[in-house]
Amino acid sequence: MTSPLERLPTWVLSSAATRAHRLLQHGLAEVGVTGYEYRCLAALAGDAPLSQTEVGAAAALDARDVTHTLRALEGRGLVARAKDPGHGRRVLATLTPAGRRLMVEVAEAMEGVQEAVFGGLSTGERAQLVEFLERIG
Repeated sequence: MTSPLERLPTWVLSSAATRAHRLLQHGLAEVGVTGYEYRCLAALAGDAPLSQTEVGAAAALDARDVTHTLRALEGRGLVARAKDPGHGRRVLATLTPAGRRLMVEVAEAMEGVQEAVFGGLSTGERAQLVEFLERIG
């Protein structure tokens, strides 16, 4: 017998999101980062230093969370922060060599998560799903 919930797109989407989130958190934990840390590291993966404001915008995090997260990453030797010589109050952040090495591991973990969540879909179906989710998101 099928539950009426199983026919509601919101229920199916919520169930899938819960499973995806659980797999994502597990995958990140295996490489030793939290979700906020991953978001900040990914924002810094380019070559140019970013201000904490720019990291926040790229990572969709508020200023307080960015500051706390970057301090934690700096303490682990993954991020370097320095005053912007051209702006008295601005702090710039960059990945350290250790941070860049970790991002290789994180990228591999993220590939595994994507496969665990979406492995039953073809490349075209994945693209279509993303398109649909962007339209409702």
